[in-house]
Amino acid sequence: MTLWIFFGVLAAYVIVAASLARFIKNKDDFYVMGEQGSTLLLVGTLSATYLSAVTLMGIAGISYSEGPLVIGSLGSFGAWIGTLIAVIYIGRKFRALECRTMMDFFDHRFNNKWVSVVALILMVIGLLGYGIIQLIGAGIVLAEITNIPFPIIIVTFTLALMAFCSLSGMYGVVYTDTMMFFTMLAISFIIAPMLIGDAGFEAMKELSVTLPGFWTVGGASDRSLGWSVSQFLVWILFFACTPALVSRVFPAKNDFVILKVAVIGVFFAPAMQLLVFLAAGAMQVLQPGIEPERAMIVGFMEHTNSTLAGIGLAGLMASIMSTASTLFVLTGFALARDLYEKLFDHEVSERKGVKLGRISQVVVAIIVCTVAILRPAGIYWISIYAGAIFAVAWLPTIVAAMQWRRMSASAALACMLVGSISFLVVGELERLDIIALSGYSKFIVRSDP
Repeated sequence: MTLWIFFGVLAAYVIVAASLARFIKNKDDFYVMGEQGSTLLLVGTLSATYLSAVTLMGIAGISYSEGPLVIGSLGSFGAWIGTLIAVIYIGRKFRALECRTMMDFFDHRFNNKWVSVVALILMVIGLLGYGIIQLIGAGIVLAEITNIPFPIIIVTFTLALMAFCSLSGMYGVVYTDTMMFFTMLAISFIIAPMLIGDAGFEAMKELSVTLPGFWTVGGASDRSLGWSVSQFLVWILFFACTPALVSRVFPAKNDFVILKVAVIGVFFAPAMQLLVFLAAGAMQVLQPGIEPERAMIVGFMEHTNSTLAGIGLAGLMASIMSTASTLFVLTGFALARDLYEKLFDHEVSERKGVKLGRISQVVVAIIVCTVAILRPAGIYWISIYAGAIFAVAWLPTIVAAMQWRRMSASAALACMLVGSISFLVVGELERLDIIALSGYSKFIVRSDP
């Protein structure tokens, strides 16, 4: 029963995405769904993108092993504030400039090839890093319930994602995201409260005895308050400029829709997150000693009935697929429209432009699939590393470019290069023990599984 529900829901996503291909008549349809996004669709896609494998596996795993407050109290609300900035401040301004992709802003503001190329490279690196997380999460879920080898799962899952991205572009991503969002609601408002109720609040409170610090912002590892504050800041800075969230604004029908999405979606998603984090903490009572990133999977499989287990696993997979498909399609857009069309062929026809967009999705899928099979690091830590690229390189450049008209192309180039290179160099020096930043820096730059 569980597997039938699980794979049935996933099949429905793929069928819907394929059926939407008939709406693709030109490049605007493929890239921004003809600006026909309604409030419901954009709330769905924004919330579904917000709730990714990082939330339901990576951060849920930390909530299970360290306590729900270590990330939930600060990191979650950092993401909430960052999302609000992405929608209201950056996204609306980009849409007012008639941007179809994130790179359109750099072209419009600076009209400099090197600024655009560097911004494009940084975006692709950041998106691929964040997208790889989703495939790793998908592999963990499917390996848990099917016993199929991890590499085979990754390849199969990549093929399914290509149906979302290559056939119907932004139409497929937005519509299927909205379908997935309703599945995720079941996790947060039905299954999570059940797990919390089974564990009992008294038993959960007693975890502070067996795991000192479990109910503090330092967590069971007794990290300093400064570390938790750093997570709060990282997620603000990352979410404020990540293309996955800013691009949700581009398909909107009008500015009024954007404002309604900010009010409904941006406040709705954190509420869903917090229930998941508490449920992950409850799993420490119900089944201690399991691998942290498997906490919610075990909760679905062993502590609910078969119907809810299937719905829960489908919702968990939906969170992975929604973010992964968004990042796949945006990276493909960057390669096709922002790289090939703008640098090599300015007179691409509508038909050829859509074809190039679809081909780019295949290229991105092959690259990400190959790297994901290697599974280079833990889910949460890749997300921090990839997100920091946007935080230190993109965000200062975008904010300065929007606020100061005198900012030049040379200043923008220096801002992106200094921010990204210094982050990577300092991180590698610390990882190699050449320098020591602090007792807690290892949690941000580490690359061990």
